[in-house]
Formats: sequence, structure tokens, C-alpha cells
Amino acid sequence: MSAAAQFSAILRKDLTRELRTREVLVSVFLFVMLSMVVFHYAFATGENDLTFFTGGMLWVTFLFGALLGLNRSFAQEKDEGCLDGLLLCPVDRVTIFLAKTVANLVLLLAIQVVAVPVFSLFFVERGYLGELPQLVLVVLLADLGICALGTLLATISMNSRARDLLLPVLFLPLIVPVLIAATSATTAVFAGDAGFGDLAARLIFLAAFDAVFLVAAYGTYDFAIGE
Repeated sequence: MSAAAQFSAILRKDLTRELRTREVLVSVFLFVMLSMVVFHYAFATGENDLTFFTGGMLWVTFLFGALLGLNRSFAQEKDEGCLDGLLLCPVDRVTIFLAKTVANLVLLLAIQVVAVPVFSLFFVERGYLGELPQLVLVVLLADLGICALGTLLATISMNSRARDLLLPVLFLPLIVPVLIAATSATTAVFAGDAGFGDLAARLIFLAAFDAVFLVAAYGTYDFAIGE
């Protein structure tokens, strides 16, 4: 079986399991929606323009929501012994990483497709459809960094008894650069100051962050999942 077929099989398995149980989708979606309601009643007074806070509120919500899903990336397979069977298969460990990362990315994007329009109804006072391509590019690059780093750290922490605590401790300090770049870029989009030239530095930074951790995972994942 080729690497592409192995990747497709693992990805299809993860997505099919999630579509059947909806465990991650429902929990993350509810968390994101409840967070937006809390932000709405905490900050929306009807008198203040919250446009310049929208990026921070949106990405903090997505970041903590993603942690819920990342914690489940390997938990079920580890607890049920499925991971041992997967490791015994003649599959490149990097293929496992890529499939898990893409599965996490697809689930996060599915949440965001619903959550961003709802968020805009609460907090954004101007139309942003003209800057939609810029927003999509920011979201894709930021999500890839979140999922690549999160999948790698979820693999490292899955053998720990305190994995639910260890993953946030490892993940949150390292993801801060992505949070800063994505927040400023998203706020610029909602404020109407987001031409591709204006966002170039942030987009390049997000792309470089993604590349660094994808390369790091490629070089270390065999050891990370084997331990």
C-alpha cells in the first residue's frame, strides 16, 4: 500500500469515527458558542465599538476549543489499545502524523465555518466579504500551525497520566506567536484594513511557523510516537 493510500485510510478512519460519535464536534462547537455568548454579554454594551477586540476574542475561543479536540486525538486509540495495532502496521510514522493533523484541521475548520458568521453577527459592525479571501488565508495558516503543533504535543503527552494537564502546559506557550499574528490579522480584516500587502508580514510569519513545526515533526515523530 502506498503512502498516499495509508494516509487516506487513517484520515478516513478518524473522520468516520468522529461523524459517528460526534464527540469532538459537539463538545468544541458548544464551547465556542457558549464562549461567544459570554463575550457578548461581558463586552457588548451597545455604546462601544468592539471591532478592535474581535480578533483576540475569536482566536482565544478557537484556541481553547482546539485543545478539547487535540486532547482526544489519541486518547481513544490509546485507551482502547488501537494505537498499538496501528504502530504494528507497516506505516510510516510521519504518515500517521500527517493524517492526524489533517483530521484535526478538518474538524476545526468545520467548527469555524459555522462559528465565524455567528461571531460576526455578535461583534462585527461592518461587512467583511470584500476581505474574505484574506480572512480565509489567515484562518488556514493559523489552523495549520495550531493542528501541527497540537498533534505533535498530543502525541508526546498521550502516555502521561496527566495528559489533559500536560498538553495545555506544553501547547499554550508555544502557540502564542500564532495567536498574536492571527489576532492582529483577523482584527485588521474586520476593521477593513486588510489588503494582502498589509497582511504580508503576518502571513509570511504564519507560513514560516507552520513550516518549522512540520519539519520538526518530520524529524522527531518516529521517536515521539514510539515512546
